[in-house]
Amino acid sequence: MRLAIISVTNQGALLGSAVADTLCNDHQVDVFAKQSRNPLNVTPYESLSTLLPDIFSCYDGFIFIMATGIVVRVIAPYIQDKRIDPAIVVMDENGQYVISLLSGHIGGANELATLVGELVGAQPVITTATDVGKKPAVDMLAVKLNLQIEPFSQLKYLNAAIVNGDRVNFFIDTSLPNQELYWQTAEKLGILLQDIKQIHTAAYDAAVCITDQDLSVSKLHLYLKPMPLAVGIGCRRGTTSAEILAAVTDACYQIGYRTDSVTMIASTIVKQDEAGLLAVIEQLAVRSHFFVNEQLQQCIDKHQLEVSNFVKKQIGVGNVCAASAILAGKTNKLLLPKTKYKNVTVAIAPAKSQ
Repeated sequence: MRLAIISVTNQGALLGSAVADTLCNDHQVDVFAKQSRNPLNVTPYESLSTLLPDIFSCYDGFIFIMATGIVVRVIAPYIQDKRIDPAIVVMDENGQYVISLLSGHIGGANELATLVGELVGAQPVITTATDVGKKPAVDMLAVKLNLQIEPFSQLKYLNAAIVNGDRVNFFIDTSLPNQELYWQTAEKLGILLQDIKQIHTAAYDAAVCITDQDLSVSKLHLYLKPMPLAVGIGCRRGTTSAEILAAVTDACYQIGYRTDSVTMIASTIVKQDEAGLLAVIEQLAVRSHFFVNEQLQQCIDKHQLEVSNFVKKQIGVGNVCAASAILAGKTNKLLLPKTKYKNVTVAIAPAKSQ
């Protein structure tokens, strides 16, 4: 998770640096402090009104160390949709409370607030009804399994049914790949999955269906479905199509997907004549995109992606697969980070509908 910590006072700046130190082992963290209140000389800024437009889309989450009212006002122009908004967490400058303000489930603010609270001894403040009631949330399961919610408009009704104690059953299509991933993830969230074959005989008030199929269900329900994927690929010259396809297949499996969810394969323009890669694109019958170095480098810089000096020496930029996946998916999120196989690297991002 790429995080930004922003403070407005000297004490807040000191706390922000301390929080960053506790998070930096598992997260990429940048610290910003107001120019005139920056005792540790972290990245300075003049005002929140000029800082936020430049960085709001660059981070998965924000930790603001200041009054909640300030944060509400400053982020208001940039809030779009709970499916894409970053996690917003607020702390007081004494480090007593850490509030999950926005994107609690899908953005991960609830988990971030809890984590920060544990690390620095602050009291997490979480108001999401399912969390308060210690009940499972549909959107949390969707996030953990990298699935999209359809129709999204039904989510509030399903979560309300859970909060109100209605019988909400979770069904899974057992033909989906990597079943162990689904069952284990659900169990960790306190969710019991049932074989979707039981959906017409089980007793329930509402249903959550994990499947890529459309079913005939008369009661309140929604689907958690695999989303279209953009796959970024880097490979050595002369790599066979069999090697590349095996890598893509395994990479999809790692996140509980099949290759039939792939809608685009992307790479560097240097690979636009790579026979093995072109054969895989043709075999999967998907669109392709080959990016020039300037595009890849801009993406690497913006998202601070891992770079390989060897790759940079060979083609001029240090990351192909992750940058290509992000650019092709038109997103800022990776479902699978750069993953190395023999002669091949693969990264996967959700793909926006074209």
